[in-house]
Amino acid sequence: MTEPDNQPVSQPGTPAGVADHGPRQPWITCLAPLSTYMLAGALLPSAEGGGLAGSLGIPFSAYPWVYALQVVATLVAIGWCWRDLAAWLGRPSWWPPLLGVALVVPWVVLATLQRDAGWDFGFGARAGFNPFDALGEGTPATWAFLAVRALGLVVAVPIAEELFLRGFLMRTVVNEEFWRVPFGTLTAAAALACVAYGVATHPAEAVAAAVWFAAVSGIAAATRQPIDCILAHAGTNLALGAFVLATGNWWLA
Repeated sequence: MTEPDNQPVSQPGTPAGVADHGPRQPWITCLAPLSTYMLAGALLPSAEGGGLAGSLGIPFSAYPWVYALQVVATLVAIGWCWRDLAAWLGRPSWWPPLLGVALVVPWVVLATLQRDAGWDFGFGARAGFNPFDALGEGTPATWAFLAVRALGLVVAVPIAEELFLRGFLMRTVVNEEFWRVPFGTLTAAAALACVAYGVATHPAEAVAAAVWFAAVSGIAAATRQPIDCILAHAGTNLALGAFVLATGNWWLA
């Protein structure tokens, strides 16, 4: 008799009797989506024209097309892993999405304080692409880009990043065979690793990132469900996107 999909199964090379805490094919499932997102993101142009995109001659005006490619590629990677992933996500709790929405407040406040203090470290600022300026107010191209941007913020990024962060990184500092570690196992090293990732990938918002990534690690420890971290992440991103649209603070986008 085969085990139900929502029960632990043995990974290749795992000794008999050792619990496997998923997902199946853990290396591919936890790493492929974010790796795809990062690789495609290397082609995103900046207003300054630097980076790989600048060396390849990709103009800032191509930002919507390159971002769309990044989102589509990431969703394809997620879809490729979905069969192995779906049974592992768990059932969502009611409160993590609400906490995720609330966490947009310290993110905006702390990011603003850091910017006003001049702690920008000289790198890592967001592209700040304003579609209303670049594509026109109320044009179909603008609304199409905003729809793709929302898909990236609320679906692609939360899934890809949480699979890596809480599915791989947070557990691999506990045991290099991370699939043996129950999801949500929180040690000082695991918490520090997630905060370090957040600061490294959001240097222009490092203070906000440290607080936010620590908070979502707490959600992982509290509910032990990957879906709750994904939904909290999606809640923050949705609220942040709404804030940017309402205020025009595109430096946060």
